[in-house]
This record gives sequence, C-alpha cells and structure tokens, in this order.
Amino acid sequence: MAIPDNRKDLEAMGYSFNGEGLCRGCGAELFWFETPRGKKMPFSRIADAGPSDDSEKLEPHWSSCPNREDFRSRK
Repeated sequence: MAIPDNRKDLEAMGYSFNGEGLCRGCGAELFWFETPRGKKMPFSRIADAGPSDDSEKLEPHWSSCPNREDFRSRK
C-alpha cells in the first residue's frame, strides 16, 4: 500500500497528526504523524509543491534527509 502524499489523504487512511518539529540530523521542518498501527512517522513538505494547507504535498522524511542513516535502527 502506497503512503498518501498529502495531509487530507493521510488522515482519511487513519494517520493522525501529532505536531511539528525539526529534524535532529538536517534541521528540516517535520510534520509528525502516527500511523494506523501506532508508529511515529516524520514527513517533510515537498519543496515548491503548493500552498500550506491540508492538500500540500508531503513525503516521508527519510526519503529526502541527507542524514537518514544516522537514525536507521540496526538489527
């Protein structure tokens, strides 16, 4: 199942918005959501994707963070 790319569709699929913050790795603005399974998931705004509202384009932050490997859990 694909992850929706806007807040309205995320919430329609059971994701709940938990607040904003900054990435500890790159300093980017983050939008935190809780997934339907109760996991925390950071999203970032896609640059030049339109106005700041429920339909703004979002992507999972790990897809664009230059420091994503610093946060990857090791098993």
